[in-house]
Amino acid sequence: MQLKPKDITCPCGHISTLTSKRLLCIQCGKYVFYDVNEKRRYRRQSWYTTSLIVLALSLIVYFFVELVLIPLKALE
Repeated sequence: MQLKPKDITCPCGHISTLTSKRLLCIQCGKYVFYDVNEKRRYRRQSWYTTSLIVLALSLIVYFFVELVLIPLKALE
């Protein structure tokens, strides 16, 4: 979806013309956002994805301990 062209200044000082919701800055490699709502949405989505990955790894470790390590310890 093409948006109206808008000049956005990256925190590194590079000026980009955006026609999409977000774009990578060619100098620093960080995202530059068209508006504040898109930035909030991106942060929320990143936090949600990270928390799901941490939760999944925690469950895998928990089940490994409960199903493998504790029975092995009981055999000794």
